[in-house]
Amino acid sequence: MNDNPTITENSLTTGLDELASYLEGSTHLVLAYADIIERKYARPALDKISRYLESQPLTTTWVTMTMTLFAVMSILPILSFIGLSIFALCSSMSIALAFGFAAVVALEIMFATVLLLVLGGLLLLSFVVTTSSAMAYLTFRLGQHLQRQGRFGIVEWAQETTQHFTSVTVKPEDDDDSDGSGVLIAHEANDQVKRENSSPSPSRSLMVPSGST
Repeated sequence: MNDNPTITENSLTTGLDELASYLEGSTHLVLAYADIIERKYARPALDKISRYLESQPLTTTWVTMTMTLFAVMSILPILSFIGLSIFALCSSMSIALAFGFAAVVALEIMFATVLLLVLGGLLLLSFVVTTSSAMAYLTFRLGQHLQRQGRFGIVEWAQETTQHFTSVTVKPEDDDDSDGSGVLIAHEANDQVKRENSSPSPSRSLMVPSGST
């Protein structure tokens, strides 16, 4: 039980040592190749160039001035290129955003049109259903009036329908007032007849004295 952790630690240490030695060997190999390239190729080439430039001072001056002028004069084109690249990128993004916004607006208009058409259809359907229900109710009421009152029920049905559509309501107070006015007129007519019957007529007053004489 106690030997297993020791074996695991030893194997891990051995693996790390092998990896470190491999990396060290690779580093030495790369440094050796770099040293060979530097000693055989890079350093001799630099020495030749330096000796050539030292032997040709006019050529050296000409090359130096040419490269200096090239570096100075190339600053503006390079900056222009960078600026134009950034402008093109921003323009492309702006155009893409504009087209995307236009597409979104077009889609929203299309969706709004579909919504308005759907709402208009629902409004028309509601109107048709409501009108059909009202017509069915009026037909049912007409049947009830005809069943109760016969052909005279059409007049009652017409009055009821007119009241539904014109919002005309008959107040009970108005009926009472009309009935009371009719009663008062009847009483006044009866009182007038009684007064006429009780008052003596001229012919009757003339006939009574002649009879007495």
